[in-house]
Amino acid sequence: MTDVHAVLQPADLLIVRTGGFAADMIRLGAALSNKPNISNHVAIFHHWDDNGVPWALEGRPGGVGWQDARPYIASHWTLTNCGQPVSGGSRADACARAVRMLGTRYDWKEIGGDALEDLHVRLWDQPMPHGLAPGEVVCSSFAAWLYEQEGWAHPDTGDEGFCTPADWDRFVMTSGYNIFLGG
Repeated sequence: MTDVHAVLQPADLLIVRTGGFAADMIRLGAALSNKPNISNHVAIFHHWDDNGVPWALEGRPGGVGWQDARPYIASHWTLTNCGQPVSGGSRADACARAVRMLGTRYDWKEIGGDALEDLHVRLWDQPMPHGLAPGEVVCSSFAAWLYEQEGWAHPDTGDEGFCTPADWDRFVMTSGYNIFLGG
C-alpha cells in the first residue's frame, strides 16, 4: 500500500465516490454524457493536523467548508492527481486561496446546468469570473477555478463553471496522474 503521507501534498485533489441519491444521480449524468462515472465529488487536500488527520476543503451544499478526508483516502474508489506536476503557482498559495473561499455559497444553478448538459441541453452559460473569486461554486468547479488561478493543468471544459467530477476523472486517468492511496 502507498504511504499516503509521502505522496499526498497540499492542493492535490481527492476525486471521490460518495453514497446517496444525489451522488448516484451525478454519476448517472456522467454515464448519460458518455463520461467516466466513477466519482461524484472533488475535494482539495489541505494539510495533516497534529493528530495525523488529513483535512480537505470542498464545495458542498451549505458552502465551501472543511472535511476530514480519512474516508476519502480510505476508499478504493478515490482517484487523485498526486502524480500531476505543478509549476507556476505554489501549493501554499493554492491552499491559502482555497481557505479564502471558506463559506462561498453552493451553486445550485450550476448543478441544474450540469444536469441539463448531461441531457445535451444548454439553457445558460456559467462563466467563471476570470481573475476574481466566484461567488458560488460546486466541488469540481471550485477545484478547476483554483487550478486555473495557479496556472496548473485542469480539465478543458471551455469554462471552469462547467467542470464536473467526471471531467476530473477523465483528466486524471488520461494524464496518468492517479496514484492509488488506499482502500
